[in-house]
Amino acid sequence: MTARRRLSILVILRGVPTCTMHEVDLKRTLADDLQAVDTETLRDDLRWLHSRNMVLATQPGGVWFVTLTSKGDDARQGLINEPGLLQPELK
Repeated sequence: MTARRRLSILVILRGVPTCTMHEVDLKRTLADDLQAVDTETLRDDLRWLHSRNMVLATQPGGVWFVTLTSKGDDARQGLINEPGLLQPELK
């Protein structure tokens, strides 16, 4: 479930024009995708993705903004394999 949710975060970020989202919007979108998660779990996933350079996570004023990186987009497409991240089905 964690690996799937992490991949979903990358997919969601790629789906917005700026590839950047506020944590509240990301949390809401995950819930809409039947992957509801509490704030701390989401932040743990964001920390994990950030530590692997798949997203840039910033916390100005205590709120989180997350931006997809090129490595994260490669992982989203299945071009790289990262343990702990679900491999997408190649089309």
